[in-house]
Amino acid sequence: MVSQNSYDGIDKYAADLIRHKARQLVGKAGFTEDDRPDLEQELMIDLLQRMRHFNPAKAKKTTFMARIVERHISTILEARFAQCRDWRLCQTSLNEPLDNGEGDTTERIDFLDGEGSLGGGTRETRERLAHEIRMDLDRAIASLPEELRDLCVRLHDSTMAEIAREMGIPRTTLYDRLSKLREAFSEAGLTDYL
Repeated sequence: MVSQNSYDGIDKYAADLIRHKARQLVGKAGFTEDDRPDLEQELMIDLLQRMRHFNPAKAKKTTFMARIVERHISTILEARFAQCRDWRLCQTSLNEPLDNGEGDTTERIDFLDGEGSLGGGTRETRERLAHEIRMDLDRAIASLPEELRDLCVRLHDSTMAEIAREMGIPRTTLYDRLSKLREAFSEAGLTDYL
């Protein structure tokens, strides 16, 4: 695939260097031929922004350009291999069939929620599960003694230190209540939400 990027008015050496370096990146770090025009543009933008720092007394123009492009490539590769977005960890297709929990298969894309995160099933299944969890939590909270119910409500928005200050009681007393609260949730089968 030949890049459709136009470099009219750009230094020929810079354009050739960037085309060459982008071509070298294809096949590495998950970059494909389709990524090449974008890589060229990203490298060119970075080079043009940094050219104002060129000082002919310190280096030749071609050396300066080569170092800028190489450093930006290093930055691109570092970002690609960062643990939070390592391209090697994303080797699945959105069209891969998955068990939908109802004895049938559904494509992976149908399991994505509104934010693009992989959910636990179809939208209706996730909504039903969230509703059931909310009901279980409400039932467990309603069955608590007043002091534990109050602590549970306060923990939603405040830290233990803040609650102790507001209520005027020692934190050790609150931690005792927190232990009782955890026991109550555990007995209600809600240990996953502690």
